[in-house]
Amino acid sequence: MATAATRAMKTVLLLLSVLIMFGLSHAVISEEENLEMERQLKIINKPPIKSFKTDYGDILDCIDIYKQHAFDHPLLKDHKVQTRPKHVPKSTMESESPRLLPDNIKCPPGSVLIRRTTKEDLIMANKMKTLGLNHATNPGVAPDANTAAVRYTKHNFGARTTMNVWGPTTLPPQASFANLWLSSGPSEKLNVIQAGWAVFPLFFHSHTTRLLTYWTGDGYNTTGCFNYNCPGFVQINRKISLGLVLDQLSVYNGTQRDIQISLIKNANWWLQLGNQFIGYWPQRLFSYMSDHADNAVWGGLVISPPNELSPAMGSGHFPKDGLQNKSAYFKNTQIWDGTNLTYPSRDQLVLSVSRPDCYEAQFAPGVAPTTVDLFYGGPGQCHI
Repeated sequence: MATAATRAMKTVLLLLSVLIMFGLSHAVISEEENLEMERQLKIINKPPIKSFKTDYGDILDCIDIYKQHAFDHPLLKDHKVQTRPKHVPKSTMESESPRLLPDNIKCPPGSVLIRRTTKEDLIMANKMKTLGLNHATNPGVAPDANTAAVRYTKHNFGARTTMNVWGPTTLPPQASFANLWLSSGPSEKLNVIQAGWAVFPLFFHSHTTRLLTYWTGDGYNTTGCFNYNCPGFVQINRKISLGLVLDQLSVYNGTQRDIQISLIKNANWWLQLGNQFIGYWPQRLFSYMSDHADNAVWGGLVISPPNELSPAMGSGHFPKDGLQNKSAYFKNTQIWDGTNLTYPSRDQLVLSVSRPDCYEAQFAPGVAPTTVDLFYGGPGQCHI
């Protein structure tokens, strides 16, 4: 009976979320707003060489690598594309990348794969700004966020981590993230890069778990965005796009599915998924992170509007309910010092949990003697 009740509740929540998303995405907009969005879409979506449609309804375009939206940024007008970093940790090339798309979806040489932005995407982005959710993505900065994370505060050139992938129940305008963050600078001018996965119905207008990034060069004031919504991130991959669905999910008390994310400084800030370089953020986008980062954070974060209950994080279960095959985790997290990847010691790490009654984070020994693994998550249902 308990199982049936749980399934019924999930069905009700799903139907409610669909209705909410339908209302948001079909909001009445003026003719002037419609024309402005059409203008924005022409700027963001460059003429494709070739296009594909996924089983999830996404349109993926093959764009000339030098005509992508990144180069609309005034600081990148004369930027020469780097096809791969000159020096990378050898071990980052040893992990396989997840298979996200059928083999037939691959762009021709000289072009890159980019998920097409839609009018609904722009409507959702505007709605997020109205709700104050466009910047609530960084532990210690986000006012409307709950976190369960660990912080490493020391000069670094990036980090690598392995996180298992889940599909926590999340209603719009809520979101549930599992991310690696790098940051430097004072809060009002904070430089941030984040990457990982998220269930973000308001942004993706679906309940799928997606590959998500964010960046800002001035404390979320005028610069930065999710994925490709603004110029900045330079895509180099012909097979993997930001925003793709991660459909290989972990099963509670069953098979675990994970991904390896690396953010490595090598002239620019490179994003790597497994052994695949997706692209990079040019160093000139940043002031306080043009050379290095001062903080590395990894863990879970959820957001919801004020006075609304918060969503599940990770597997939706506390680590105390069981670690192996039950809890969300970050394993084999290493810091890049510019020469080597090293494991931080436990005394260099600080756990941070904003609401211990709803979310938890705890360390547990990893396989290697020097590895410190993080287990985190919880059911949520908290008022922030």
